[in-house]
Amino acid sequence: MTVNALAQITVFILIIIFLGVAKNQHNAYNPQETQIKFTPDKINPLSLDTKETRVVQGVAKVDLEQMNASTDPALIKDYIKELAPDYGLDWKLVYAIGAYESGYFKSNLAQSQNNFFGRKATSTTWMSWDTPEEAIQNQMEYLKTRYVDRGLDTPEKMNRVYCEGDTWKYKVRYIMDTTEA
Repeated sequence: MTVNALAQITVFILIIIFLGVAKNQHNAYNPQETQIKFTPDKINPLSLDTKETRVVQGVAKVDLEQMNASTDPALIKDYIKELAPDYGLDWKLVYAIGAYESGYFKSNLAQSQNNFFGRKATSTTWMSWDTPEEAIQNQMEYLKTRYVDRGLDTPEKMNRVYCEGDTWKYKVRYIMDTTEA
């Protein structure tokens, strides 16, 4: 490849990078997000500092805001899937409990108090959270410490402690088995 062809390719790549930055100019430039370096006197004039490259997984802030505003079951499911491994939980179990206890996150208790999991505060009052995010995080901690850490990690093992009725385990298991990733 000639020096002239290499220079043309380099200019083309820089134009594409510039257009991408210009297209997103509403976002402030963050030097930690873009680490492309141009060194014209090297054989490969463009380089990326791999020491600074990292992949971060998680739920986007905009998705959390949407979930907190609407209690959208799909967003709740995504959030549960993302958070469950951090607590050593099966996401389908957490999702199935919430789906069953709240009518797929649409019951009055779910909508007004973000109580998706049928949790009581006292024998006559229900737990309440400010946002779905808080409710789900609290449920994860609750299931981990009160159930999973004690070996109660399936609906069948949890039934007598979590719910008084004997059919709860079958209904939660059915939702687990029929829920797609």
